Amino acid sequence: LCWVITAAGWTADLARVYGPPWAKRWFPLKRLLRESEKQRITGGCYLSLGCTLTMAISPPSITLTSILFLVLGDMSAAIIGVSFGREVSTVRIGRGGRKSMEGAVAMFAVCFVIGSTMFASVNLRESPVFFGALAATLTEVYEPLGLNDNLTIPVFSSIAMQIGFTRIQVPIRPPRG
Repeated sequence: LCWVITAAGWTADLARVYGPPWAKRWFPLKRLLRESEKQRITGGCYLSLGCTLTMAISPPSITLTSILFLVLGDMSAAIIGVSFGREVSTVRIGRGGRKSMEGAVAMFAVCFVIGSTMFASVNLRESPVFFGALAATLTEVYEPLGLNDNLTIPVFSSIAMQIGFTRIQVPIRPPRG
């Protein structure tokens, strides 16, 4: 179902951007578009694809946590970064120096709290949650591969957490000899 919704959204958006003039005129959500999205694919398409890919590659608990990292973590980075950015630290980070240290710290803190809460019943959860939050934060700051962070945050953070949880579930064996 998610793949069908994602494909329909991408088809409609691609038709709006690259299709005939009537597709641009009849696009039902054109009044909701940001100025920067009027001539390119919207963030909603990337969000849908990122969430759908994450569902395909991750167990449900990690999928939900990764999506919360995207929604709440990215939102907190934007709110804190715009409101308080460059007040405590004048360091400009990310591509083109558009990100603030305050926003990045806010995102990491929110993601870590979300992950710790979601996996509260798991022993040694701090390490995989730390790396998932770190992956989400670094992805938001640096936008690797030049892709929209609505696509990459849930995918990269879910992969980091899966690797982390795999590492802590491996039994530790005493050395031989």
